[in-house]
Amino acid sequence: MDELEAELRTIIAKELSIDESDVVPTADLRDDLGADSLMFLNLAEAIGARWKFALKPDDLADTTRVADLVELVRKRKAG
Repeated sequence: MDELEAELRTIIAKELSIDESDVVPTADLRDDLGADSLMFLNLAEAIGARWKFALKPDDLADTTRVADLVELVRKRKAG
């Protein structure tokens, strides 16, 4: 696990009020981790604030697993 993934796991755990050990790449954000629309909004804001780019909840619409979110953030950081 690299630094970006580790930081993202921490953000996800905090925003979803879950244990960080539950945030694994294959975990489904909704089904496994219990994320709802408000939590996705909070995730988008927290991620955008951390890496200084705009991330809208719509950007997360096709994001189902933790690994998908990691890939989305990597792409956004790369520009």
